[in-house]
Amino acid sequence: VLIESKQMRKEADDSGPLTELEHWKYMSAKFSFLIEQIKGPDCKAVINVLNVGRSKLLRMWRELDARITDAANESKDNVKYLYTLQKVCQPLYNCDVVLMTHEIPNLINAIRTIHSVSRYYNTSERMTSLFIKVTNQMVIMCKAYITDGGLSHVWDQETSTAIGKIKDCLFLLKEYQKCFHETKKEIVETLGEKTFEVSEMYIFGKSEAFCRRLEKITKMITVVQTFCALSLSTIKGIDILAVKFKNIHRSVQKKQYDLLDPRKTEFDVDFENFMAKIEGLEIQIQTFMRTCFGRILSSQHALQLLQRFENLRMPCLQEETAHTVGCILQRYVAELEATKKLYQTQKDDPPLARNMPPVAGKILWVRQLFRRINEPINYFHKKSKILASPEGKAVVRLYNRIAYVLVKFEIVYHNAWMKEISKLQYPLQATIFARHPQTGKFLINFDPEISEIVRETKCMIKLGLEVPEQAKNIAKIENNLKSNKLRLEGVLQCYEDLSQETPMIFVNLLAPKMKEVEAVLRQGLTMLTWSSVTLENFFQEADQVLYIFKQFLKKINDLTEVRINLILKEIANTLLIVLPVDGPMKVEDMLTCNETYTKECAELLNHKSMHIEDAVQELTSVFEKDYEIKYSKRTSEKHVLPVKEKHIAFRNNEEERESTSSALHDDNSKGNDKEEFKKKCKEMVAYFSHQLLGSLQKATRLSLESLKKRIFVSNKSTFGRTKFSGFPSKSEEFASFVKAEVHLAIPNVVMVPSLDDIQQAINRMIELILEVSCGVAQWGQKRLQKSSLKVESVAQQLSSVGFGSSGKIAKKRQKGVEDGLVRKLRNFYSGVEEHEDISKLVALLSSSVNSIREVANEVLQDFQKYKVLWTEDRDAKIQQFLASCPSLTEIKEEILHYAMFEQEMEDLKPIILLGPIELHTGPLKIALAIEAKAWKMLLCHYLNEEYKKKMTDMMSFINEYLKKLSRPLHDLDDVRFAMEALSIIRDNTIHMDMTLGPIE
Repeated sequence: VLIESKQMRKEADDSGPLTELEHWKYMSAKFSFLIEQIKGPDCKAVINVLNVGRSKLLRMWRELDARITDAANESKDNVKYLYTLQKVCQPLYNCDVVLMTHEIPNLINAIRTIHSVSRYYNTSERMTSLFIKVTNQMVIMCKAYITDGGLSHVWDQETSTAIGKIKDCLFLLKEYQKCFHETKKEIVETLGEKTFEVSEMYIFGKSEAFCRRLEKITKMITVVQTFCALSLSTIKGIDILAVKFKNIHRSVQKKQYDLLDPRKTEFDVDFENFMAKIEGLEIQIQTFMRTCFGRILSSQHALQLLQRFENLRMPCLQEETAHTVGCILQRYVAELEATKKLYQTQKDDPPLARNMPPVAGKILWVRQLFRRINEPINYFHKKSKILASPEGKAVVRLYNRIAYVLVKFEIVYHNAWMKEISKLQYPLQATIFARHPQTGKFLINFDPEISEIVRETKCMIKLGLEVPEQAKNIAKIENNLKSNKLRLEGVLQCYEDLSQETPMIFVNLLAPKMKEVEAVLRQGLTMLTWSSVTLENFFQEADQVLYIFKQFLKKINDLTEVRINLILKEIANTLLIVLPVDGPMKVEDMLTCNETYTKECAELLNHKSMHIEDAVQELTSVFEKDYEIKYSKRTSEKHVLPVKEKHIAFRNNEEERESTSSALHDDNSKGNDKEEFKKKCKEMVAYFSHQLLGSLQKATRLSLESLKKRIFVSNKSTFGRTKFSGFPSKSEEFASFVKAEVHLAIPNVVMVPSLDDIQQAINRMIELILEVSCGVAQWGQKRLQKSSLKVESVAQQLSSVGFGSSGKIAKKRQKGVEDGLVRKLRNFYSGVEEHEDISKLVALLSSSVNSIREVANEVLQDFQKYKVLWTEDRDAKIQQFLASCPSLTEIKEEILHYAMFEQEMEDLKPIILLGPIELHTGPLKIALAIEAKAWKMLLCHYLNEEYKKKMTDMMSFINEYLKKLSRPLHDLDDVRFAMEALSIIRDNTIHMDMTLGPIE
């Protein structure tokens, strides 16, 4: 233990001052334990034995005991004094470098106290070791402070934060060294105090190396901070240099060693490489800047670009910046000359900016020229001393001459505008309305000079120039003027819209309303100006009159649209006949259905006509009511003359005379106005009656067109085929609407009903369509219509009460009465029938079937190939056939010939389309099948009779020879007779086999 305590300790490089305290506490505990053991009974007993035995070891023991006691005292003394360092060393173990800096003097003083008071610890070796441990701890804490306890790398931190931390650490280490030297100097100056005999190289070697490392890191961070501006700059082409710098920076960031460890020599090599690359990059940046300013197009743009280079704040560009300023100055001289020439060329008619008034535009133009030459000279004056050179002074003299001319131009035009505005008469005395010289329409009488004055005034104020009070006053009421102009535009637009929306039929009846509106608007032609204080009253009155007119017009238009036009459209779109949709109908059924339907249509259309008549009468009553109200107002105004109107202040004597003269003529014109009003109402009624006639004509034409379409569209689809299809498609099924049949009327094949009958049915359909208009009574016959309704109700009562013969008599009376009433009521039949398009359609449809007559004949002619079945004499032909002694094969072929006829009958197409006619071949197929079967049966009958005769002859022959062969054989004559019989039978066997061939 004693040897260990005297030996030099090998300690870690990062051991701190508290490690020294722990060591001596450990040694003190060891020696205290040894002393306790020595003082124990066992050790004392051994020593007593040695004393009794007078052992030579006793002397060695006493020396050893003295050394242990001295070592224990030394360890206790060191622990006692080192305990005084524990408090002042505590800040060294916190990552607060600032607090650590404040505590350094206390730490140095504590060490000084130990050095001066301690008996054992004030040796040079132990004091040097203690200072080294303090230095180690400071370096460790500086590393932790910079890296946030190892959580963040130096390159990952904000530049300002990292540099601030490094500065704090450098200040700490320098303050530590400074305090040490000051304390050492004080010890030397103090008499009787032992000086610090320590090795400063060992104490501060590590801290100085650490400081040098921090200074290099700071330099790198500063370079990075400077060159980061490259990536933020928007100079075209500089992004390539920014990428190069990023690659250099990234290569440093990728290093894995500890940057803050001064023992890592790799950093020094990387630092030198980094700085060498940065120097090369600086040369490239200088070259890039020289290239950018190689072609200076404009000094203004060049200065802006130079400002962007200066914003990079790179020291390497200072010399290049000074050279560039000289080049820009030379370009600026050329621009001054160009500006002078431009001014001389365009000063009489300068180009104006968009939406700029003339005078302000010229001033703005000259200010742009001035700004073009002023901005560069200001830059040279503020940020460069080049203007102090002889070349710069010449540029200043040229600038002053041009600037004087430009400023004088602005002053001259501004003063001229001021004089013009002061001489200008007040422009707001014009009337608000004027009439168009050709059309007579109302126009807004707004002087465009007012807008120009306002624009000039605003621009002058924005340019910071003086403006006359008169112009300011106009500019102040600009919003009011614009508002009044917009309201006037709205009034006129509303008036024009109402005029456009007024139907032509109502123009004459609404003329009084229009005159009322124009009477209000005429105030703007004579009395009202843009400065009138009664404009608001005018707007209110105009809005009120227009609103009344608009509401009245809306009422009229709604009534016309809902109760007249919609019903007229319904009438025009009404189909007056019913054509089959699901399939064709028989002619009789179609006529019966349409006779009932057309009567219902006539009643429905007559009912709608009465509704339209009621609506027209209501329109008439609306106009009459308005006319009476106006007339009563006019009368009351005529009798109440003393009452003043709203605008009486603006009326002149001429208007008063006109109103008096009009009042005198009111009584005379009353009767004429009323007659004129009634005439206009009659014209309106006649107009809507004509519209009703047009709707009936459209409905009739629509019905005839639909009938024509079903007939002629079907014909087109039929004529396009060479052979007739058996089963039509859906579109063809829809097209055909008449059903007919093919019958066999020997000796001909006929169609039932015939084409003439179908044409008569179509003609009847046309008559039914035209007769619908007979049931629509013309207007003005409501009394007769009401009486007809009463007669109908009475007739219905009679027919319901009467029965038998009396019921028939009542029905006859009812029919006679209705016919009489129909004759009395005027209707629209003649107007519909005489319409040109309807007449053409009627003429076309009256001969529509002729278009398919040829095709029908062709279809019927196709069946003539079977005429042999009914035209020839069956008995004679079959007897003739059998007389020719046909063979069985020929007989079989003849039977199969008629069987083939039957098969052809079955294969005949059940339906053939002939345009609008669907021709059914069922009856013809049945008749032809019967005829073919009759031929076959007759042939079989004759064949049966003939073969029956042959069988009879054969049986008689067989019976005869059987009898001959059955005779007994008595002699040779009998044998001979039998042999002859056998010979005859053998000869007839082949003939019998051929005669009785197999018949199936």
